Amino acid sequence: MEELIKKLRLESIEGDIFSRRGTSTVVTFEANKLKSIESSESSGIGLRVLVGNKIGYASQYGIYEPDWLLEKAKATANIETNMQLPSDICIKEDYDDALDSVSIEDLTKLGKDIIDKILSSYPDVICNVEIGKDKGESLIVNTKGIDCSRSRASLTVAVHVNRIKGTDMLDVYEETVVKRFDNLDTDILISKIFYALESSKNIVKPSKSKLPVVFTPKAVYVLLLPLMSALSGKILLMGASPLQDKVGKKFFDEKFTLIDDPTNPEGLSMTSFDDEGTLTKVLPLVDSGIVGEFYFDLHTASLLGREPNGHGFRGGLGQPSPGLTNLIINPGDTGIRDIISSFDEVLVVDQMMGVGQGNILSGEFSVNIHLGFLYRKGEVLGRVKDSMLAGNAYNALGNIAGLSSEREWIGGSLYSPYICIPELTVVSKE
Repeated sequence: MEELIKKLRLESIEGDIFSRRGTSTVVTFEANKLKSIESSESSGIGLRVLVGNKIGYASQYGIYEPDWLLEKAKATANIETNMQLPSDICIKEDYDDALDSVSIEDLTKLGKDIIDKILSSYPDVICNVEIGKDKGESLIVNTKGIDCSRSRASLTVAVHVNRIKGTDMLDVYEETVVKRFDNLDTDILISKIFYALESSKNIVKPSKSKLPVVFTPKAVYVLLLPLMSALSGKILLMGASPLQDKVGKKFFDEKFTLIDDPTNPEGLSMTSFDDEGTLTKVLPLVDSGIVGEFYFDLHTASLLGREPNGHGFRGGLGQPSPGLTNLIINPGDTGIRDIISSFDEVLVVDQMMGVGQGNILSGEFSVNIHLGFLYRKGEVLGRVKDSMLAGNAYNALGNIAGLSSEREWIGGSLYSPYICIPELTVVSKE
């Protein structure tokens, strides 16, 4: 990387270099038995250059050739920009090495123990378990003195349980991500699976087509995706954001507050700088129902005449684009059981199919309920099957019946309560 920086300076070209390397170990169990143990390692580098106010970019995996990379980047310099690279920041973020001592044998035993516990109570189910330990390092340097590195490690445990009874097939998914092995609590994960299996013994239908719906933290993404897209600087630049004229105005329920918090130590994406070397900051996306800030990378911010806010992130070795870190939704002050008990009939949705399809920006959604439970007067009646849930995410978040006091981390990147919407449309097959 030093050689590339020298070459850029010799040619009086501004630019930045992003490198990423990582190792991964995945232990997979299929149909209650160990299927595979795989380890992989990857590395690569991306070079972005500014030539005459135009962006050029090239990347290469494995061992890279500086001359080839530089020539390819210069040859692709055709994207107009007003961006200025950040300067003179030197940060090194080390990861917690608690996962280094976790061996393949530990991961294998963990998977076997999970399956044994599930089968001891439900011997008729099929368990698939995937346990992955990941460690990665990212480095960003540029010609203006940026030199930032970040190391991360995480452990992911994903469990899929399948139960077939006659023509009925039930699938239950649960996943947890931790940064320390000591923080892993598989009993909580297994208890959720047990609750889903027990609550799914009966197949029921709602008594009406419009009823209150509770989204579990895992299901909340169906409401958040339109908002996450609408607040992206890239969508704002395209003139396609339905929130572009709503900043500073109340557009959502006052109970709803959403922030992006790169400083949260529990979040998997905790970082003090983004993938461009810009310092990150907490962004109030929605504050008590009032639309707050959009999030930008350097290029997008420059074209819009906005200040960059440290949210330029890369997928793999791709060019930076506006991205989010740790999404946090403020909780309510009522327990989820009390929220459910407050309705004569309420649908609790946990898993859906088709999320993210269609016109996300419009907020409209129509998704299949993969796993949902019907409650009457606080008691679960059974699983809702062959049904679809439809509504508009903006309208739903504009009229919230309740937010639970309990919150859960989902995928290490979303910390969310249960969200109750007073009325949505549920269409069930006759």
